[in-house]
Amino acid sequence: GSATQIPFHENYFDKLTALECAFHFDTREDFFAEAFRVLQPGGRLAIADCLPRVGREINFWLRVNSK
Repeated sequence: GSATQIPFHENYFDKLTALECAFHFDTREDFFAEAFRVLQPGGRLAIADCLPRVGREINFWLRVNSK
């Protein structure tokens, strides 16, 4: 399946989850449009993803973990 072409009719779900998958979306805009299409009015969307931090923290992590 595809998160940007969910095979369910409009207003089908009262809850959706998207866990560590944003990297695979065609575009985030397409995903959100499709998620809200299949969510019932007042439904909930829960998203969790790993995102790289920028700055000193990520540079330190890269330096320590590249050895």
